[in-house]
Amino acid sequence: MNPIAIAVAPLKADAVARAETEAQAAIIRAHAKLAEFGWDVDKAAPRPNGNVGRAQYKTMMARHNWLLSLTTHTKSYHRYGEPHIRAASPDQEARYIAASRDGAAQQYDLFVMKLTRKIGECLTAQLTGNHVWGRSTLTVTKADGTTERWMTQQIVNVSVLGTVFNQWPSRKVK
Repeated sequence: MNPIAIAVAPLKADAVARAETEAQAAIIRAHAKLAEFGWDVDKAAPRPNGNVGRAQYKTMMARHNWLLSLTTHTKSYHRYGEPHIRAASPDQEARYIAASRDGAAQQYDLFVMKLTRKIGECLTAQLTGNHVWGRSTLTVTKADGTTERWMTQQIVNVSVLGTVFNQWPSRKVK
């Protein structure tokens, strides 16, 4: 393991645990929402009727499909217009939690790879900050004895199509 990966490892473990906790909380909220509507997914998260904008259409379909992904059928077929009653699926929920954990771990692995590529080989690394995404500083000692500090800070950006997204640029501190 390289020194950067070792410095980030404790934060990665915390992030994976937090992702699992958040996924479990989301499942509890999904159950409550479905229970409110008698586990009818079409009432809990209705599909768009075609008279909505693209963004709202995508949001409504994502919510509907997410509830479908966490649940299972209660009968072998569903006719349009009939209640679409679903049931909790421990297997699907376990997959969702595992995917959340894996996603968090992958983001940290990608962060380590990015910094390793930018910084190059180093002998030691120490990370300060409570997590890498908000604002963190990585102090590294290189083979020639020089010390470098790299700061990562979250910024919000907007694409030319209007999509809002986060970025985490890492820059060498002078």
